Amino acid sequence: MEWIAQHGETISAITGVGTLIVWIIYLQVFVTSYRRQLRATMLITRGPGLGLQARCFLSNMSSGPIYVATIQVELEYAEGSVVCPVTDVVDLDAAGGQQSQTRQGPLRDGETRDIGSFEQLLRHSGEAPAAAPHLALGELRSITVEVVGLYGSEDLPIGARRCFLLLAQDGNMVVRGSELRTRQIRSAAGRRRLLGDLERDQ
Repeated sequence: MEWIAQHGETISAITGVGTLIVWIIYLQVFVTSYRRQLRATMLITRGPGLGLQARCFLSNMSSGPIYVATIQVELEYAEGSVVCPVTDVVDLDAAGGQQSQTRQGPLRDGETRDIGSFEQLLRHSGEAPAAAPHLALGELRSITVEVVGLYGSEDLPIGARRCFLLLAQDGNMVVRGSELRTRQIRSAAGRRRLLGDLERDQ
């Protein structure tokens, strides 16, 4: 007790510094958690099925709505890769005319959108074998889906991409994700690159 009485001021100073450190750590954890909640997160997943008929889903896991501005696919062949926008869709309707559709539009938080089957994405890219006979489907190694969107007050666009491998299995084409997660494009350089994709699709 005498030692405590003699060093009371020192102990009080050390206790104050320790308390300050604890509060700084707590504040940092709180701010980090809060910023993580505000970050935009999109998931690109494969629906039921394994072949090209399987659907490709886009989910908004952010705390606010996202406006889907453009979607593109990168097709990797043995001799190189091709990047094709698939935001706009032009199909033949029942009357034989052309009906324009789009994959653009707002996506509420927690909402999932079906952006078509992988076969449809190939067809809409103009790189399906029927549209490009010189590119055989068997030479196609992977298809990477990239989504560019606008979120809240963010100055730069947001983006997400996921690669799906195309594997031959029992004479059929199987679609399988090359990674477990969707890669979020959050770096400043990556988001500035997305501006070019938006300008190209205007």
